[in-house]
Amino acid sequence: MKLLDSIFDQTVTGLSRAMDLSWKRHHALVSNIANAETPQYRAVDVDFGKELDKAFGNKTDVLSRTDDQHLDVSSNGNGKLFEDTSGSEKSDGNNVDIDLQMGRLSQNTWEYTGAAKLIRRQIGLVRSAIRDGR
Repeated sequence: MKLLDSIFDQTVTGLSRAMDLSWKRHHALVSNIANAETPQYRAVDVDFGKELDKAFGNKTDVLSRTDDQHLDVSSNGNGKLFEDTSGSEKSDGNNVDIDLQMGRLSQNTWEYTGAAKLIRRQIGLVRSAIRDGR
């Protein structure tokens, strides 16, 4: 039973974190799309891969705090936003590429739905194990 708990906890916790990050990324992408015509607006995104590695327990930060007076440069899994420089800057200073942002929004929706389906399957497997174990 302890093995089942550890597998279930790690998988569901990681997938749940992936869904949280997808939600945060969704809001960043929607904000980019909404501000596509706003002068001087700079597109933002979430470093999804790095944050997902943290969610599943893979240490990706090279920097660490060795003193309380040092700045904390890690995002601690909060899905820190960064400036997305992939779009070309227009004459008004805006760098939002609407086609790129819409594609990312579509992919992000697919990833969120996939994580939700995997959690649903995991819960189904646990239910099945409980029913069959009676």
